[in-house]
Amino acid sequence: MDVYHDNNIWGKGSPETKLTALPVNHSFLWGEQEILIPTVYVGKAGAALDVCAKIPIEDMAAFLKKWDYERRMSLKTPEEFEQIDADNPGSREFAVEICLDGTPLVRRMSSSLRWYPENIIQMGNANPASEDGFENNKSAEEWMGTYGCDKGCCWYFERLSYNWDGEPILSPQKISLAFRANLISITAGHFSSDVSCDGKTVKTAHPITGQEYTLTLHSCEQIRNSFAEIGAKGVVYPEYCQILSYSIAPEIDRSLFCIRDCAEGDHPRMGDAQGPPGGPDGPTAVFMAGKNAAPDKRMAASSLHFEPVSEVQWRMVFQIKPKNDAEISFPIKA
Repeated sequence: MDVYHDNNIWGKGSPETKLTALPVNHSFLWGEQEILIPTVYVGKAGAALDVCAKIPIEDMAAFLKKWDYERRMSLKTPEEFEQIDADNPGSREFAVEICLDGTPLVRRMSSSLRWYPENIIQMGNANPASEDGFENNKSAEEWMGTYGCDKGCCWYFERLSYNWDGEPILSPQKISLAFRANLISITAGHFSSDVSCDGKTVKTAHPITGQEYTLTLHSCEQIRNSFAEIGAKGVVYPEYCQILSYSIAPEIDRSLFCIRDCAEGDHPRMGDAQGPPGGPDGPTAVFMAGKNAAPDKRMAASSLHFEPVSEVQWRMVFQIKPKNDAEISFPIKA
């Protein structure tokens, strides 16, 4: 299998960036999951690491039983999409830090794909004509053949690309890897607010540890933004939103808890604000420069709308790490 530094898991890169394969064939358990490191690739342009993560077939079957075709086709809200990602054993993405001969490399990019046994493909394809169906593409089949992966299991494949932070290490003797599981968003409750919410308290609990938290709502302000000088020409953006100020006790790192609007914002549209809906697809995502909260307070911004919204339904979201970090080192045999 040819691997290039300047391309992802699917494409073919420039000949001058082609990397040399150094077979590793090292397996280990990360928690209860078997991880195979088949090969590391090196060259003057940089390095790449291929990782094969085994997914038990019974785990994927249980997921497809819970999230059958009809349920997958009915997904509408961001919360529902987050929930299916949290439940999907094939969505357990991760980052990997790498050192060769004790020298750390700089992560450049990563790309991934999945492979499924035939019975899982049939189970996931209740409607074969659907674009949501499960299938194994050519690249996934190539990985299975190149690395001899067990066809009785599901697999998550990831290729991580790195830049050298100094001179290239073209004949490394030792490799050290640090695996970091990506965080998963889990909603742990809902509440509503309006501009008269000052002093209201809301209870929630961490979905894994059960730790109880109390939110105190300090203020909720209706604001109107102006996007006249930014964005695409001829496109009108929704401008109204609510800014909620709150605090949480006990304190939790801001990267591990947030409040999000349950509703999606209005879509941008062409023409003036009174014109018919249309224009670019997708939800509005515009950076807003709001007032800074006091150091002991946090802020949440609702979705943007063309008209003021009197009440906002919020959801309390914890960021969960599905497994502990793992570090492993082993020699690279010539």
